[in-house]
Amino acid sequence: MRHASRWLFSAVMALTTLTASPALTFARDTKVEWKSVDVPAGEGQTQRARTLRGLLASAAKKADFGKAKSVVLSARVVEFTSSTRGDVHRVSCTVVGRVVGGPTARSRISFGGRPSERKALEKQVLTMVANGVVGRLAAIVRARETPRD
Repeated sequence: MRHASRWLFSAVMALTTLTASPALTFARDTKVEWKSVDVPAGEGQTQRARTLRGLLASAAKKADFGKAKSVVLSARVVEFTSSTRGDVHRVSCTVVGRVVGGPTARSRISFGGRPSERKALEKQVLTMVANGVVGRLAAIVRARETPRD
């Protein structure tokens, strides 16, 4: 019985270790402020800006900014195209993010799908570029805190 409980405890610990998300496990309570989120003028600008701001905030909660207590970031959509050609709808998006007072990071993706799923495809592309740019900005913040010899 004693060996069975040890084995069970070991199995539970191994399963917990394998299924735990490293991003959530190591994420710290860094206060992330988005100074600005700019989206070019056009059809659906306000809705797209609102969606992108929420996606950036969500991605920032999951990102590891290292030991930084607070970070001020900004993002700007450089390109956003959504067009249907034949039976394929293609969405392309480029976002440039900046650590205020520091370097920039760029995330670009182009993705295609069914024309009937245009809205979902646009949100998926915005989610991908938001995760990409926030991940790179977090890496920049972590690198800036590392002392250089």
